[in-house]
Amino acid sequence: MGAGNRRDFLKLIAASAPSLALAPPRAWGSLAPSHWRTPATIERYVDPLPILRPLPPIETRGKTVRYRVRMVEFEKQLHAQLPPTRLWGYEGQYPGPVLEARRGTPVEVEWKNDLPLRHIFPIDPNIHGAMPPAPQVRTVPHLHGSRTPSDSDGLPEKWFTPGQSSLYRYPNQQQAATLWYHDHALGITRLNVYAGLSGFYLLRDEQELDMNLPSGPYEIPLLLQDRTLDSEGRLLYAPTNEDGTTAPQGVWAPEFFGELPVVNGAIYPFLEVEPRRYRLRVLNGANSRFFSLYLNLAQRPTDIPSIVTFHQIGSDGGLLASPAEIDRLLLGPAERADLLVDFSALEGKIVTLSNNASSPYPGWAMLVQQHPPLSELMQFRVTLPLSRMGKSFSLPSPVSVPRFDPSQSVATRDFVLTERMDAQGKSLGVRINNKDYDDPLTELPRLDSLEKWRFINMTDDAHPMHVHLVQFQILERRGFDTGAFVQGRLQFVGAPRPPAPSESGWKDTAVVNPADVLTILVRFEGYTGRYVYHCHMLEHEDNDMMRPYEVVSAAQEQPHAAGA
Repeated sequence: MGAGNRRDFLKLIAASAPSLALAPPRAWGSLAPSHWRTPATIERYVDPLPILRPLPPIETRGKTVRYRVRMVEFEKQLHAQLPPTRLWGYEGQYPGPVLEARRGTPVEVEWKNDLPLRHIFPIDPNIHGAMPPAPQVRTVPHLHGSRTPSDSDGLPEKWFTPGQSSLYRYPNQQQAATLWYHDHALGITRLNVYAGLSGFYLLRDEQELDMNLPSGPYEIPLLLQDRTLDSEGRLLYAPTNEDGTTAPQGVWAPEFFGELPVVNGAIYPFLEVEPRRYRLRVLNGANSRFFSLYLNLAQRPTDIPSIVTFHQIGSDGGLLASPAEIDRLLLGPAERADLLVDFSALEGKIVTLSNNASSPYPGWAMLVQQHPPLSELMQFRVTLPLSRMGKSFSLPSPVSVPRFDPSQSVATRDFVLTERMDAQGKSLGVRINNKDYDDPLTELPRLDSLEKWRFINMTDDAHPMHVHLVQFQILERRGFDTGAFVQGRLQFVGAPRPPAPSESGWKDTAVVNPADVLTILVRFEGYTGRYVYHCHMLEHEDNDMMRPYEVVSAAQEQPHAAGA
């Protein structure tokens, strides 16, 4: 696996061939090749939104539900006016199929790598984890937001190569939530996810199923991403430096912002809906882009917005205590939101899912925006007749969400986020506490203990910080004096700011803004073993803005070796 040598890899090349058995026929659409357009000239809202379907299990063995999920290369049109695009996907789909699970019912997934031996994109061999003799194509799935044993967590160094597979076990001993799965291979996560390796994992429980929430055709998962295509419809991965300049091909750079919005694998799609409530399970699956989302009735993005309010009923790790009525929603990469949108009073209208987040976010240090915004993502057309078969759905009643008591915290840990720059002012990577990924372990929380983790942001970017294994709670955000901090003093500025109602529930990813301290309360429940925490901007994660930690039992006196 991760420690494979050149000889093993050569044997693999000789013995393996990429399996394309799952790849669908080339879908040429309604246009002849001579009538295809370039990405810059396509029309918006000509393709229906792809509806993501659940994957049937291969068997149920005792109380355990078993799946087999293969990673393959295939072609798919992302827009009817563009030629097919070469992609990677789970079960030959982009995004991958929905995996549905029930609380208390274990799931086993055999993840099988049937990808070719050559990567779609050039690989920077100077990135930790991607240096030779590491093979080009390596994968390891991570079920993001899941409380999972370490050996099934998807640690980035536990990758496997084409022709290999790995069996992961998910106990599902946590409340209903919008989880997702994606690749996590060390040094190339940004490339593998950009190629298409991501999908939804919806965990349900009896409490959620009894709440009269929209279901079936009225529950829509939405995976938001951004992509850039060349004139031939091929995926183009062109990351940029902080000054907006594009890095040379195959060279790491700290950010990527695609030129086109992609929702459920389609560029500028539309969805016809009935005049009733819908449940939208929204995931920001972009590499670097933040989305500040709103529902707009205005006809053009340059018009004064006419905003539709909606309710958020859940965040990363499950339901909020009460629905939060909002008209805008900020999602950093990897954050999720469970929304109820009522189209009842909008019959015959078109509602555009819009975005006004700057790129990079928050962009406070920028005089001129370096990357054009993706101001529109998709349309909802309230044009379907009200189905007699569809029942009416209500807002959920308040539920109990126990709050952690900060006074019960047994430790406070500080994580300073800084960026290394070269003599020309270009990024060499972002670090946590000025450490690389494979530096010795420094965080050894005890099982079932409660800790305060403080993320102190000394960079110009907002960072969505993700902790594996746990669902945490945001305690507060607070400004601080960066000049005083350079001199060794953490000097706060202003009063503590509690989390907004829409992020007051369970989280596994939370945004820390520049010159801010984000404080979270984390209880390390479930399992001992090795896990990681990192920024979920994939370009940052790949260049060592990620650190391991190890949950230890009371009986353990010595941590495992850092390379274990």
